[in-house]
Amino acid sequence: IQGRGFVTIPETLNAVDAWLSSIPGNAYANVRHPIVSTLNLAHMMPVSAVWAGPEKNDHLDGPPLIVTRTDGATPFRLVTHIGDVGHTLVAGPTGMGKSVLLATLAMQFRRYRGSRIFAFDMGRSMRATILGLGGEHYDLGTDGEIAFQPLARIDREGYRTWAAEWVEGRLLHEGVAVGPDEKAAIWSALGSLAGAPVEQRTMTGLSVLLQSNALRQALAPYVLGGAHGKLLDADHDRLGMADVQCFEMEELMHSKAAVMAVLHYLFARFDERFDGSPTLLILDEAWLFLDDPVFAARIRQWLKTLRKKNVSVIFATQSLADINDSSIAPAIIESCASRIFLPNPQATEPQIRTIYEGFGLNSRQIEIVATAQPKRDYYYQS
Repeated sequence: IQGRGFVTIPETLNAVDAWLSSIPGNAYANVRHPIVSTLNLAHMMPVSAVWAGPEKNDHLDGPPLIVTRTDGATPFRLVTHIGDVGHTLVAGPTGMGKSVLLATLAMQFRRYRGSRIFAFDMGRSMRATILGLGGEHYDLGTDGEIAFQPLARIDREGYRTWAAEWVEGRLLHEGVAVGPDEKAAIWSALGSLAGAPVEQRTMTGLSVLLQSNALRQALAPYVLGGAHGKLLDADHDRLGMADVQCFEMEELMHSKAAVMAVLHYLFARFDERFDGSPTLLILDEAWLFLDDPVFAARIRQWLKTLRKKNVSVIFATQSLADINDSSIAPAIIESCASRIFLPNPQATEPQIRTIYEGFGLNSRQIEIVATAQPKRDYYYQS
């Protein structure tokens, strides 16, 4: 038989099962049961497996944020909270699926009771998601319906202090040296304006009360008739109070002065709403926030304190170099315990590899990032 090309084995211990398997109807008879040594059995046993993630989000007392699939079709449960810290870094080149990931994270975060979402977007990539969640989408710079009144609540002592710092920041950005005399003039004008009706507490009203012509000229871009007056000199604030809000920044990016003025105001408003409810703050294109030293310092402080208010910050950027070159890079790396890396075919190049290594990735992890499938694979590290 073997001469005809068939491999045959004389049966001894397995002879009965082998004979039964030749009789029709004995489908379950063991044709041949190999005798396996303990050493071979140990080699074949699945003694390790792909990590499937936590079974629940202990901090928010709820299910995982997302249940997805990883290697070998193993279910993977994504929980971005490590203890009570939910800050996350999302980094990868353009066209690799960042916008889809951020939109998915936002939608899934609404599963937690009382959750809120505040997002800063670029390119209107989250507009459909925000509107689908019943939220408010503000297209800053093009939407004539949105306008802010930063000085509306200066009758409150604590808020007036913030307003004075905000006005001083605008003067500094316009190249005006702010000394004790200028600070005193601003504080006095704000005090006088605080006694006026709310609808009169505008940038125009402040400008009229300032005696210094230099200060009035510096604030001219922020009053009606100026470059940013339509956005920042409203007689009532049109910012809503929805639990889901998104701010489109692309058109506003053409003016750094407007960007910084609006961001400082919005973040002050957000501070008032951080009351312990689960909150997700999405900063798309994080370089926009890291470019300004004052704002970068504010983010450094936020990363350390927002966890106490149950706020999770998601930094998203198209380049790790933007964060790596920032003065607050150590704070971001330390605070963002969860990191999601998008596929990057150039990850193995020496210069880029060095940046990934600075974020704690080893050679094998960098290889995974370099060979991952764009718009489908994401590498999670915690």
